[in-house]
Amino acid sequence: MTDTAEADLAEIWAYVADDSSEATATRLLEKIYAVFHRLQDFPLSGADRRQLAAGLRVTFHGGYAVYYLPTEDQILIVRVLHGARDAAAIADAGGFLT
Repeated sequence: MTDTAEADLAEIWAYVADDSSEATATRLLEKIYAVFHRLQDFPLSGADRRQLAAGLRVTFHGGYAVYYLPTEDQILIVRVLHGARDAAAIADAGGFLT
């Protein structure tokens, strides 16, 4: 996982904890981590987003988009963003580069 993705998760947790509760935030992150584990078994299951960055794929959990790069033996989580975020603008700013 990239440092940026780790920061995304920390930001998501803080927002949900403030808006709802720490328990709710923790449950959400547990579900997002379950998505990461599922991607290890099915790395090509996400939609192709090569227009944002070479090899980039995306899958969703609830309102969150998990952007990742599959390799032969692992996946690299690049970003975890709320689905309302403008992915094209983030890509233009270099936000999907590892």
